[in-house]
Amino acid sequence: MHDDDSPSALTPGGSRPLNLRQIEVFRAIMMSGSISGAGRMLHVSQPAVSRVLALTESRLGYALFERTRSRLVPTPEARRLYGEVEQVYGGIQRVNDLAASLARDGAGMLRVVSSATFGQRLVPQALLRMRRRNERSRIDYRSVTYDELAGYFLTGRADVGLSMSPPQHPNLSSTLLGTVPIVCLAPRGHELAGHEVVHAGDFSCAQWIGYPPDTPLSRALAPFFGGEPACAPAVEVHSPVTACAFVLQGLGPALVDRWCVTPELAGHVEIRPVEPPAHVQIWATHTNLAPIPLLGRRFLEAVSQVLAD
Repeated sequence: MHDDDSPSALTPGGSRPLNLRQIEVFRAIMMSGSISGAGRMLHVSQPAVSRVLALTESRLGYALFERTRSRLVPTPEARRLYGEVEQVYGGIQRVNDLAASLARDGAGMLRVVSSATFGQRLVPQALLRMRRRNERSRIDYRSVTYDELAGYFLTGRADVGLSMSPPQHPNLSSTLLGTVPIVCLAPRGHELAGHEVVHAGDFSCAQWIGYPPDTPLSRALAPFFGGEPACAPAVEVHSPVTACAFVLQGLGPALVDRWCVTPELAGHVEIRPVEPPAHVQIWATHTNLAPIPLLGRRFLEAVSQVLAD
């Protein structure tokens, strides 16, 4: 027993506040109507309940119950006190309900942004895994360019993002999740379709689809070309998803990451590995001004599982 629970430590008039255990015992007695009933509710002995009740009444300076045979009749003061106690317990129940809801569904809507290439297969597959665990979760997904990425976080429009390069900003943190190979896509019947492996020299004179020098995919291709390509692309696009669409329409071959090649597309174009091998990185980004929300952490776990598979 703590010193401040002893009768000698109490001030006349019961000015000291009740502790949580005393409130819990008082509520149990009010609900059950007896010392024995309160003991069963709280899984403690009757003498223990009687001692806490005696200390509570001593601390308050007035009786909470009138003893009549085997039952306790609450005094008017106890009835008023009980009304306040139930409001407190109602609040505790709401807190517990919210805690359980957050554990099950996360808080609110998860806002995900990514490069368009990861929106083709990686993001949907990760969301499918995550929603098996969080069926009622709500997702706001947007495809953004690398130049737009930082702005979405800094204006509070994104919780987590995936990109080929980490945005450079002191208020953002990025983690490398993995890499994905770059492959060559060629239209059906194109001369590169006859190659088992595509080399940088195969693009020396071809009419091909490429990317501006400052884009993440163009930087990822620098080792493949040994710097700059010998022949500039005939068409420049800013997304490998657009490059896939152009290849499908017969505009020429393109170098894209494997994640943007959907099964539907793979059935209508030729896919070849490249030599030397080239890869793009997959970075997860979030603001470092606040913790990643629970749904965001679960989404990134799902992304890692998809990559591992």
